[in-house]
Amino acid sequence: MNLLQASEIMRRGEKIPRRQQAGLVIALSVPAILEQLVSTLMSYIDTAMVGSLGYFATASIGVVASTTWLLNGLVSAAAVGFSVQVAQYLGAGRERDSRDVLCQAILFNAAFGAALAVLAVLAGQFLPAALGAEAALRPYARAYFCTVAAFLPFSMACAFYSSILRCSGSVVLPSVLNVGMCLLDMLFNFFLIYPTRQIGGVTVWGAGLGITGAALGTGLAQACIGLMLLFLVLRRRGPLRLQGGERWRFTRPCMRSALQLATPAALERLALCLAQIVMTAVVTGMGPVAVAANYVAVQTESICYLPAYGIATAATALVGQSIGAGRQDMAKRFAYGTTALGFGLVTVMGGLLFWLAPVLSGLLTPETEVIDLSARALRIVAFSEPLFAVSIVAIGALRGAGDGKGPFLINAFSMWVLRVLPVLLLTRAYGVIGVWATMTAELVARGLLCFWRLYRGRWLSMSKINF
Repeated sequence: MNLLQASEIMRRGEKIPRRQQAGLVIALSVPAILEQLVSTLMSYIDTAMVGSLGYFATASIGVVASTTWLLNGLVSAAAVGFSVQVAQYLGAGRERDSRDVLCQAILFNAAFGAALAVLAVLAGQFLPAALGAEAALRPYARAYFCTVAAFLPFSMACAFYSSILRCSGSVVLPSVLNVGMCLLDMLFNFFLIYPTRQIGGVTVWGAGLGITGAALGTGLAQACIGLMLLFLVLRRRGPLRLQGGERWRFTRPCMRSALQLATPAALERLALCLAQIVMTAVVTGMGPVAVAANYVAVQTESICYLPAYGIATAATALVGQSIGAGRQDMAKRFAYGTTALGFGLVTVMGGLLFWLAPVLSGLLTPETEVIDLSARALRIVAFSEPLFAVSIVAIGALRGAGDGKGPFLINAFSMWVLRVLPVLLLTRAYGVIGVWATMTAELVARGLLCFWRLYRGRWLSMSKINF
């Protein structure tokens, strides 16, 4: 049974056996989880490539990492505004409306992506200095950030069309293509980061662009896959294949719903990433070793929790189509099932993170001081990972139902009141370890708050689509 078949059954008011419910959750989650794991692995290798240039290079990227995540967060939030509409329209059997949403998503991707890229490149000229980076780091951090920013339209294309395909029930295709993007990223970096060199007696050409080469490699990989995803969305057989007569213009109902869905998600990402920028500024003041250790720890931690993001994509699709089909009971079951799966899986991952922290850190940098410091931070945060997974998956389920306000308020409160404020007031004396101890306590609190929001059930009647 696939997602569209399940939606048809739900619209008829029939029951889906629990075994088939579990099968749907697994079928949608596993490809997304594998994609996230491979993506993280490739990012890990990417970081290791840069780390081989020394902690100076790692620190240069670490300075602007939070701002880069902010841009990616805004892109992902914009994708939510359209993909949830697609999921709910398909759940309601309104395929024509879902195709109209797709057309407007394409237009929005082109316009908003280009505007955001221009603004980000302009801001990047001043960003490293504003974040308190040492003068020697600023040119490298600036070049990396501006190169990443220039490719934002393609990064947005990857986010938009992957999300839309998943919400239509096509999970394997975007996962395979995004894994391909990671492989392309690694391949491009191999030639762009390093200079021409001898490998096994063979002369291998290299551009020798260093940090800039890493950003350029990522951007080129995003361009290749983003264009391929767009082509497949337009030409692939299924409910989203264009049939002529679709609305290639912005319509008030679609854009209003997109705004209502995306704005809370964007504000949430903004609140989280601005808080991360403040945290980065605090760590930057602790010196290059602290910055490098913090960045290595952040990259390594992502191995642990990113599978939860894969499950969250399944939760958004399942809940969205259940709401569209008018089956609140199924939406609730899918929300609880995916959240439990995320908690169980990341509990195991957290145990592995605690055990392997020094080994994983050592793969990203040869600097002993950086390894020791990042490993200590990772062993602290490992205890919060299961509840962090609860927050990630629960938010995915809430968004599928159209509840954006709740996740925004929870994340904003948790990040600024429970994390940033204590860091600013208390942790300067404790260095990087104090920052990560505070973060651990905050992630536990966030997970509990998100679960409470899910348990109360008000999200079941928050759809932004008029059926």
